[in-house]
Amino acid sequence: MASSIVGHLGPDEVLAYGVIGAGGLEVVYRSPRSDVYPWASVSKLVAALAVHVALEDGSLQRTSRVGDFELSVEDLLSHSSGLATGGVGEPRLLAPQSVEPSRPPRERRIYSNIGYELLGRSLEGLSGIRYRDYVMEAVLQPAGMTGASFVVPSSVGGAVTSQEVTGAAFGIRGKLDDLIGLAAALCFEVAVSMESLLSIRTAFLPELSGVLPGFGHQSPNPWGLGAEVRGHKSPHWMGTMVSAESFGHFGQSGSFLWIDPIQRCFAVFAGSKPFGAWAKERWPSLNDAIVRELRS
Repeated sequence: MASSIVGHLGPDEVLAYGVIGAGGLEVVYRSPRSDVYPWASVSKLVAALAVHVALEDGSLQRTSRVGDFELSVEDLLSHSSGLATGGVGEPRLLAPQSVEPSRPPRERRIYSNIGYELLGRSLEGLSGIRYRDYVMEAVLQPAGMTGASFVVPSSVGGAVTSQEVTGAAFGIRGKLDDLIGLAAALCFEVAVSMESLLSIRTAFLPELSGVLPGFGHQSPNPWGLGAEVRGHKSPHWMGTMVSAESFGHFGQSGSFLWIDPIQRCFAVFAGSKPFGAWAKERWPSLNDAIVRELRS
């Protein structure tokens, strides 16, 4: 591994990157540690795969309306439903179906944890089992993500309650190998078809603008039916050397996953330090260094 990349890693951070081969991911470098890290919003990529499983088996349609305000599945997946963000710990996350959108659908890209919790509740209602069990059967097991599990609070806003969030928005933790497995599941027909994978990574309503958490207002702010699309946003956590078609997600726990389908490369990262100014400064240069190495 190039010394320039080593210098970007802290003592409790792990990284893997490589290329997309014809039949699987080819890992060029992988940190040796096997610690478990919280993924925070990288969990939404798992949720997107789970929703696409339901779309493929006919349980849901992209235009299906869910919740009291009849928001479409495709608008919820792409953060174009008009629902507010909903921070971790907000009581609204316990009853996402009754939250009124703050803006009309398809007017602005508003990143929404509430929207993904609503999708998680919908999968529970359709399947009759807990969201985490549905995801385990539909995504984690097929993808070989054996070290991944859910860590979701049984209380929200400090009030003890028998209710809990589903974890669709931010509830998974796992090892570096599990993040690599997730990257593979987003590249190959492990859990869903290539048609679904293209929907996850292709910008939906690509003209919509909005705030990219941590990186300010972006116009446009493209998002697929599950993954953020790099586009031409600036500044951006993926750096400047990946293609505009690159897609992925980062989490407030200090984790990220990105895939460049044009240059056919990927990277995953996790650590114990929550997202902050350090990540906004280090991640772009780290990812540029990764791409430069893989090009050489």
